[in-house]
Amino acid sequence: MNKKMNRVSLLFLMIAGLMFFAACGGTTPEEMNGKNQQPSEEEVPEIAPEIVESDSSVEESVDVLPSDPQKIKFSTSDGVELNGVYYPSESISAPLVILMHWAPGDQDDWVEIAYWLQNRGMGGNSTSTENSPWLDSSWFPDIETEKSYNVFSFTFRNCENGCISFERDKWYVDVQAAVEYAYQLDSIDNGNIVMIGASIGSDGAADGCVYLNRNHPDVCKGALSFSPGNYLTINFGKMVKELGEASDPVPVWCFYAESDPESADVCGNITEVNFTPYPYPSEMIFSNGHGMNLIAPSHDPDPLEKILEFLETVL
Repeated sequence: MNKKMNRVSLLFLMIAGLMFFAACGGTTPEEMNGKNQQPSEEEVPEIAPEIVESDSSVEESVDVLPSDPQKIKFSTSDGVELNGVYYPSESISAPLVILMHWAPGDQDDWVEIAYWLQNRGMGGNSTSTENSPWLDSSWFPDIETEKSYNVFSFTFRNCENGCISFERDKWYVDVQAAVEYAYQLDSIDNGNIVMIGASIGSDGAADGCVYLNRNHPDVCKGALSFSPGNYLTINFGKMVKELGEASDPVPVWCFYAESDPESADVCGNITEVNFTPYPYPSEMIFSNGHGMNLIAPSHDPDPLEKILEFLETVL
């Protein structure tokens, strides 16, 4: 009887143990002791995120635009479509240089100087002749390796391969559209813009600088003009004066041949403190000494060295 009761008791204990194990979901003794239990939400320790050093050089290389020039079309306020070219800098948000051409040519006359200012190893492929030294980069001064400017050029209306007629008032409309469009370009420092021009473009440089600063105060830092002559129906001297009256006076430099009557008359009679004239004597000048002809290796001071000096001064 006792043996039978013992067997029944043993069987009962075994069944009870199995039922208890099943109720615990098959939890092992070690888990019951808490060694592998997951802590409650309140018990989860706060773990600091792993800090990974970023490779800034890799990030910058992704952001830097390709060096190839970008052809652009934009429209003026009177609906004329113009052609432009943007030469991206190697540096993110570098200053912008806007180049404006003269009447005998178009924006292509600036192409080698644009590549030179961009300073990214481009250029040197233009078909230059002894009559166009501005297209021969072999004599251009070196620019410091770390220097690289954004550059924007455009062609005035009806001026592809040279202007077919003089449209002074409409060219001023072109200048307005060009500088406003250039101001909106991505990847430029649009608080540091400089304008350089020759002949009609030299007036455009000063006019455009004033126009841009009226709409976006203090963003144009300077204008450099080769042979201005009031060609866009606006008085160059008045533009110089307005730029000089800014809270931070904007420098204007003028290069002209003494034998060029229109430019000599304009630049030779301005006395504003923000204005610096550079006259070239008749015996020195290349060709007729007007506009792009002032950009020649025989000239002293070297006009391209002065461009670099100007950029260093105003930027």
